[in-house]
Amino acid sequence: MTAMTDIASGAAQATLDAFLDAALDLAAERGWLSLTAGEVTARSGAAASVLGGFGPFRPRLLARLIERIDAGMRDGLDDDARDPALPVRDRLFEALMARLDVLSARRDGMLAVLRGVPLDPPSALAALPLLGRSMARTLEAVGESPLPPCGPLKVKGLSLVWLATLRAWLSDDSPDMAVTMKALDSALARAEEAANSFLPGARRRPAADSAEA
Repeated sequence: MTAMTDIASGAAQATLDAFLDAALDLAAERGWLSLTAGEVTARSGAAASVLGGFGPFRPRLLARLIERIDAGMRDGLDDDARDPALPVRDRLFEALMARLDVLSARRDGMLAVLRGVPLDPPSALAALPLLGRSMARTLEAVGESPLPPCGPLKVKGLSLVWLATLRAWLSDDSPDMAVTMKALDSALARAEEAANSFLPGARRRPAADSAEA
């Protein structure tokens, strides 16, 4: 029974991936705003119902694309990114770079998505909670809690880091993403400085660590 369930789940995921890949191809060709369910279905051979949910087509498509990026990020992390002995900043750097690797695998399509979503009110409105959920998953992937009392502040701070990094990635055509990596490192440094100022106990932690050593 488990084997049959796994086969069915794998087939459903393959169908969804085919739909998402076709959507990214069409977005790269024509832009995000021109995407329609009918065209993506015709290109992929899969019905738009594979997206699940209700409501306008492009916001539902965006949600599934972001979920796939989240999953790719988790799959791309090594053990170091989950090691609580390493600084949070280093672990987050690895996690966000893993997200960028997923984006870069379909760069042309993702560029079209990122440039088109702000111009599409339903998608832009949906993107706000999707961003927060995605950053919460990123925190969880590196062993940090997104839950209160401090978690929501971490989610907001990481969202700002990610948006700043995406702005650099949009114009970074270097093969090693050097410009993007520099922007990410700088954004994380600013976030770390802010956390040291505002999160309870953040300033005291280094002294406590030294005392234990």
